[in-house]
Amino acid sequence: MTSQRGFSLLEIIITMAILAVGLLGLAGLQARAINAETESFSRAQAMMLANAMADRMNANVAGIKASTAAATGYNQQSGGVKVVFGSGYNNASVCSPSPAPTPPMDVIFDDLCDLDQALKGSIGDSGAVGGMSGARACVFSTGTNNEFQIDVVWQSRDIGTVPAGNDCGSAVITSRRSGVTRIVRLAVLNGT
Repeated sequence: MTSQRGFSLLEIIITMAILAVGLLGLAGLQARAINAETESFSRAQAMMLANAMADRMNANVAGIKASTAAATGYNQQSGGVKVVFGSGYNNASVCSPSPAPTPPMDVIFDDLCDLDQALKGSIGDSGAVGGMSGARACVFSTGTNNEFQIDVVWQSRDIGTVPAGNDCGSAVITSRRSGVTRIVRLAVLNGT
């Protein structure tokens, strides 16, 4: 009787199959991690843009008070139709208005233009590019006294989640749409 040495071919094939399944699972896990990281980055960017716009609005009380009529100032909505800023939209009337607006409207136009440029991925003169895929935003009055809503949406890589009532960009982004909503309320003291 001879003694057996080494592995049989069958044992090697089974080991390689188990290793291959494990590596495929690891590759799938890596792909999901990349999607989750991208979605997290996009959500953080969207919240940062919405909060920055809210801060600008809170700093311009005169501008908020001047934005009561439809399609005026920060109220970029008329007859239920919202002006959409960001990817795929040309908002030259906001970034290069003619004639040049006077205070407080000049600050409003600067704020809206900066939001539009940030959504498109360009910030100032640096030519920086990047950000969310298909980013869009809407800024409008909710109809309640001195209350405004800022909606930021983007094309998600995953399923996508959008807060109730956020229909900004819904005609363009029809699937995998994600978004955030920020409400800005200006306190009215002594009726002014």
